[in-house]
Amino acid sequence: MHKHFCIDKYEFPNKEGEKPAVMKSWVDAKDARKARGKRLCGDSEWTVACEGQERLPYPYGLKRDSNACNIDKPHPTPDERALGSSDAKVREAEGARLYQGESSGSRSACVSPFGVHDMTGNVDEWVVNESGQPFKSGLKGGYWGPVRDRCRPMTTVHGPEFQFYQIGFRCCADAPASANANAIRRR
Repeated sequence: MHKHFCIDKYEFPNKEGEKPAVMKSWVDAKDARKARGKRLCGDSEWTVACEGQERLPYPYGLKRDSNACNIDKPHPTPDERALGSSDAKVREAEGARLYQGESSGSRSACVSPFGVHDMTGNVDEWVVNESGQPFKSGLKGGYWGPVRDRCRPMTTVHGPEFQFYQIGFRCCADAPASANANAIRRR
């Protein structure tokens, strides 16, 4: 399968050294990317950018390495009432307490063969679930906890309005028509 697209080098807001945005729903992610003239990545695009041409299970190689990417940290116990609070300050304080993400690009080994950073671990990333089943929303890459943290798996049990303390996203765009049809371009 040939893919022709551009993908952000880092998690949103796509700035090296900044913390990725979290507590974003799929709908929030779609709105943010639209304002930038981009779109959410399809799940197959995201997978290609993570695996590279070698179809690696991890962006950095064949074996899981909890030093390469921000993965395998213990889960803190969330206060569900605080996360669901109507008071934005209470929600933000609980999210900050739970947050174990790192600044984008802070681990030099956590880069895919196409030069895309932090595709596994750090934050779970919203994508378009191309099958549409059971929802049009999907999550790829895993986050800092001891979870799937690989290129290929996708979580599909959360609808487009779901948000949580470890969920963010990155953007894609269609590649210019003049670009090489087999290339992935980073933005």
